[in-house]
Amino acid sequence: MGLWRIRATVDDRPGFLSVLTASLALRKVNILSVQVHTTESGAVDDFLVEAPDGLSQADLADAVIRGRGRDAWIAPADVRGLIDEPTRVLALATKVLDGSASLEQALDSLLGDCDISWRSTGAGGFTATGMQLADPAGGMLYIRRPAPAFTPAEYARAQALVELTRAASRHTAA
Repeated sequence: MGLWRIRATVDDRPGFLSVLTASLALRKVNILSVQVHTTESGAVDDFLVEAPDGLSQADLADAVIRGRGRDAWIAPADVRGLIDEPTRVLALATKVLDGSASLEQALDSLLGDCDISWRSTGAGGFTATGMQLADPAGGMLYIRRPAPAFTPAEYARAQALVELTRAASRHTAA
């Protein structure tokens, strides 16, 4: 059995998530965890699944399409994905606060493989492929990830991590 991360959008209507999960179940895919991100275009469902070894990325994509999912992003995963999201975020915050990780390293881990750069000016916000966050040290952090698309929940998590870092640095300076 292999671990996979699947992110797909479904209409945010009764029964649509169950159609997608039934399509995965027909292929003997076991859903280990699911997070639902509400967006303007529907519900973005983020699954960690265990699939039979013979099932390919294309097979999983087909299951998503047959389950009325769209905009699928599928990638191999590892056992670290089994850690629940609140625990993972708290562990990342702890690493930033104790100095064992930089804010940029924590953001990269929080958001998945992304490119982070710094600029002296800019405005906060996010798009499908990027987000801008005020750096507690000054300037702006520019984060880019081609796929999967950023969700409002991911932006809120990243913003909260930055704000925690900012508050901790103010407290330390006082």
